[in-house]
Amino acid sequence: MLKYPSPIPAIYRAVALAFLTFGLIGYSNASDQNLQLALQQDLSSYLTSRSTAEHISTLSMTVSLGPKKPNINLSVGTTQYGGSSPVTQSNLFQIGSNTKAFTAVAILQLEAAGILSINDTLAKWLPQYPAWGKVTIRQLLDMTSGIPSYDNSSAFEAAYSTNPMLESTPEQLVAYVYPSTVTPGTAWGYSNTGYILAQMIIDKATPSGDFSSVIDEIIKSENMPNTFYQPYFYPQPISQRTVAGYYVNDDPGLSKLYGKDTSGFSLGWTQGAGGIVGNPADLTNFVRALFGGQVLPPAQLHELESIVSLASGQPIAQTTPSDPKGFGLGVFQVLMPDLPRAWAYQGSTIGYRATYMYFQDSGVVITIFTNSQTTDAQNQISAKLFPAVFATLKNAGVIPK
Repeated sequence: MLKYPSPIPAIYRAVALAFLTFGLIGYSNASDQNLQLALQQDLSSYLTSRSTAEHISTLSMTVSLGPKKPNINLSVGTTQYGGSSPVTQSNLFQIGSNTKAFTAVAILQLEAAGILSINDTLAKWLPQYPAWGKVTIRQLLDMTSGIPSYDNSSAFEAAYSTNPMLESTPEQLVAYVYPSTVTPGTAWGYSNTGYILAQMIIDKATPSGDFSSVIDEIIKSENMPNTFYQPYFYPQPISQRTVAGYYVNDDPGLSKLYGKDTSGFSLGWTQGAGGIVGNPADLTNFVRALFGGQVLPPAQLHELESIVSLASGQPIAQTTPSDPKGFGLGVFQVLMPDLPRAWAYQGSTIGYRATYMYFQDSGVVITIFTNSQTTDAQNQISAKLFPAVFATLKNAGVIPK
């Protein structure tokens, strides 16, 4: 396994101090400043302790305490591993599978307009895939279709690791796993293929006939100035703002990419399943608007929030300690130790992780981005950093104890 030099601790201390000052701009109340300091320390401590293990150079976080309160935006670290250029709020990250919520919203908006129903089948919208004709759009979005995820196939991994600049079409991605035998509605299984098929349905059903323009319109309508979608590559003004991202996972099929900066690689492998880039503040605002009923009509929001158990694949009213993970349409509901029930997602690409948690009871949204895709064992952000940030908010009195 390749080894990498440890980041220089002095650099991270200097960067943390610089952004501590940046984060305090506009906050004159002493208690607000103390909260900022404490949250900054949570980020700095995590980066110091986990930078080598997770091969990360930065953490960028937005905390929203309520719809009428200003966001707390904080960043620590540098734009490259071992580098010296500090990350700012203008820097961008790949948000990975958080893109799925946008794709689901596009489908649900078409349903609200009377153009389709999420109970429609692939036989109606994509008859070129007769082996999957009985699969419904709902099953694509809640991942009970049984359709395998193309990115788990050895053929895909071989093609992408050999040429990460591939501009694969949606049809080419689906072809990696078609015609797999499926029994829809019987189990839950994570599938990027389902969201590529949803993208193709949007292309066919929307008046513009263009998935990219549909996603652009959602981004524009929700006032997300630092969020962008392109199916393959981003123009230079956007790519220059994107921090370096690193693949340090243990999948042998992608071993050629280990340790490389993946920020310039094609996102053609993920598209409507994970191709958006943005920053934590924009995603936080989108999450609040989505679950606050500002993006979808009530009927469609109810469908988005109707979850199935990851364990059984069957509908459940909500997550419980014995059944702690559920999936709706492009969104997870989770019940984690030491945290209240939350709507959440950790999206990842080959080089990035972008995670939010929306705690509906308190109205708090926490969103944290970082710049590596690592192993499940090394990925500690949800298990360690989110509980630390939540505890800081409770200790500050902004969340009832």
